[in-house]
Amino acid sequence: MVFGRLPEAGVTKTRLIPALGTGGAAALYEAFLDDALAATAGIADRELWVPGRPGAVRTLASRYPTVRIRTQPEGDLGARLSAAFETSFAGGIDYVVVLGSDHPTLPPDMVPRCFRALRGAHLAIGPTTDGGYYAIGLRRYCWPRARGLFLDAPWSSGDLLEWSRRRADELDLCHVELPAWYDVDEPDDLRRLEVHVTPDSRTGRVLAELWPAPEEERL
Repeated sequence: MVFGRLPEAGVTKTRLIPALGTGGAAALYEAFLDDALAATAGIADRELWVPGRPGAVRTLASRYPTVRIRTQPEGDLGARLSAAFETSFAGGIDYVVVLGSDHPTLPPDMVPRCFRALRGAHLAIGPTTDGGYYAIGLRRYCWPRARGLFLDAPWSSGDLLEWSRRRADELDLCHVELPAWYDVDEPDDLRRLEVHVTPDSRTGRVLAELWPAPEEERL
């Protein structure tokens, strides 16, 4: 499952708007989403879970016809993640990985590694350098015990990863961590993105159009 959102000018990736403008920030995020879904093709059954914005399912289903589009329920990120795992496990899926969509340079082997890690663990986490995680995977037989990972977690904070480690221990969940990677959220992240991005990826092509700006306009 890829957790994403409908790319909307002025709504999506607002922290990048000072560097890219409203349309540029939305266009770059759309490229992130394209690459996240392309990177997971052929690995597993794919679903894109997005907030219920007007027209989101129709628009995204048209863009990604081979991907099942699902609407995230109301609530904080923990409630939405819990519902997504519950839906998959109730449908008989044994191994489920949720991948974020804000890390377009994530090495392509990370998702397969996450699935492989679940062969010998209840839980696999892909940490981000800001203290969160870019991926989380669970096995069905540890559910619903693992639901506790999503209750009262410090979302959107640098304490999430460490909290999740402690919570996994409290829930007696054997967990494996993948190598850390970074999200692209702030204008300063664009410089790192520029270094790591694959030029022929969708993100690489869009970034080349948007960034760097002329020298006098650079941050």
